[in-house]
Amino acid sequence: MTTPNLWGAAAFRRISLVLVVHSFGSWMLVAALPLIVAARFGAGAELVGSLALRLLPRILFAPLAAALLRRTGPHIPVRCAIAGIAVAIPGLALAPDAITLQAIVFLIGLADTVITPGLLTLRAASVPPARNMEANTAFQAIDRFAKIFGPPATGLAAAATSISATLFALALGHIVAAALLLRHAGNRQPCAPSVSNAPNFRQEVITILRDNPLLWALLLPALGYMVSLGALQPFLFWLNRDQFHLGPEMWTVLLGAQGLGALIGALVSSRLARVLTETRALLLAYLAASLLEGISTFALIFAPDHGTATALLIVGGIPEMVAFAAYFTLVQRCLSLERQTVFYALTLPLMDLCLAAGVLSGAICTSGLMSLGQFWLFASACAVLPVLPFLGWRGRIADR
Repeated sequence: MTTPNLWGAAAFRRISLVLVVHSFGSWMLVAALPLIVAARFGAGAELVGSLALRLLPRILFAPLAAALLRRTGPHIPVRCAIAGIAVAIPGLALAPDAITLQAIVFLIGLADTVITPGLLTLRAASVPPARNMEANTAFQAIDRFAKIFGPPATGLAAAATSISATLFALALGHIVAAALLLRHAGNRQPCAPSVSNAPNFRQEVITILRDNPLLWALLLPALGYMVSLGALQPFLFWLNRDQFHLGPEMWTVLLGAQGLGALIGALVSSRLARVLTETRALLLAYLAASLLEGISTFALIFAPDHGTATALLIVGGIPEMVAFAAYFTLVQRCLSLERQTVFYALTLPLMDLCLAAGVLSGAICTSGLMSLGQFWLFASACAVLPVLPFLGWRGRIADR
């Protein structure tokens, strides 16, 4: 029996509230980190390195995080990791040197290694039966709402007070998120049996991908998108500085603009959820939206001013939302909760690796090997090219 109103499910409401607070704080931190590094150490290789360093623990320690989540369940580890970030954030303002600051960034990334898959599992466990597309659209809308207002709030707070005061406010927000998680309980048991009873991880991954070829059509375009997304962060910072010649705080407006487009995309996705009930239709929506998002963001390099770039990011954010909602819906349709945990344990490190590769590719630009336009052409190609083969093969894949 389905819930007539998605928001009538208590578990869904509780995890949504946790996500609102946590996502808002996370996007504020994403915007604040470049401001701190650029102000104290420079906006070239130092900026690229700092952005990549936060991703490194998520690449190195994801299997350990997956084992922890499967053994204990996600509630306690996620709550402790969010609280740990709250303790670490003020250290960014108090760090006496670059090495200390980078160590704190690494620790924040280590906590993210637990939080990201843990929240995904809690989300899946809170979705009422047969409401996956609507719920995933709502979850992505929450994240993009935070992306709209979080980064500009960081810029305004830093300009009005100081970056130190802004960081302390961020720490408080993470404490609130950890406290809210105390009351959360899912509709279903989100954790798998203990690791000792679980099959070999590598064998299970092979089985999942062999039994569900559709997952390849989701995963490979998503990895290309993550390279482009990683490159987008330094690209927007440099675009704002070098092409538009604006102050560093204005980059947060560009970061938030994509979130505004995604929030509009949430309305589109919500309507599509009523008609996209077949696997083949969902796959087509995912691939077409991924292609449109890549093409629209490539046009950023031709933007003559900040306002045009903002508009392009809004437009690009609309199909991005559709792609995200379709991606998670198809994963939940293909896999049980236990197998979703394994799938995320495999794919999240790969996503982070591609995200880090995208960030680090900015070194091509800072070293002078490529112009800003050539760098962005490379990043956009990473998002567009993996989609094209699957557009032709989607029928055969969806029917298997």
